[in-house]
Amino acid sequence: MTGSTLVALLTIAGILVVALSLSTRRRVGSALVNLPRELRGARLVYAEHLFRVDGAVSITARVDRVYRDAAGLLVLVELKTRKANVSYWSDVIELSAQRVAVMGQTGQAVAKHAYVLTATPAGRRSGCHRVELMASEDVMALVLRREALLRGTKEADGTCVPGLCRTCPFVGECGWPRSKPLDQ
Repeated sequence: MTGSTLVALLTIAGILVVALSLSTRRRVGSALVNLPRELRGARLVYAEHLFRVDGAVSITARVDRVYRDAAGLLVLVELKTRKANVSYWSDVIELSAQRVAVMGQTGQAVAKHAYVLTATPAGRRSGCHRVELMASEDVMALVLRREALLRGTKEADGTCVPGLCRTCPFVGECGWPRSKPLDQ
């Protein structure tokens, strides 16, 4: 093997190592680099872990990340890929259910707040949102309400978001809004 061939092979190997390193960083980078200040020194204790709690209601939840902060409190982090750099009420519900499941299975204290880290579909980090979580009792009530709706023993309320009914596939079955125009 000539010297120039060896240099070329070493150069290609170096480029592949750098590319692999960057690829790995992109996949986990949003969870590491984009952490809120509160969690920068925290220890990752769970990643992609399933938790379950049984009781008056059963809740099973898969967490994206759980960190232990300096005070020993567990803090939930949810990773979301979306076009908009926002958090939604559904994120709060999801993280609140995760909190109930983690506390129920581990018996450890979990913070009453969590973080939603967002990234664009292209993989670029876009934001970090602190959200306040629902109380455990409210999560349980939400689960019981959902079960009652599915059994048909409770009637669903209409949306408070104007125009949302227009895009709902169940608007014909639902009949909502009763005597209200869709834009109100």
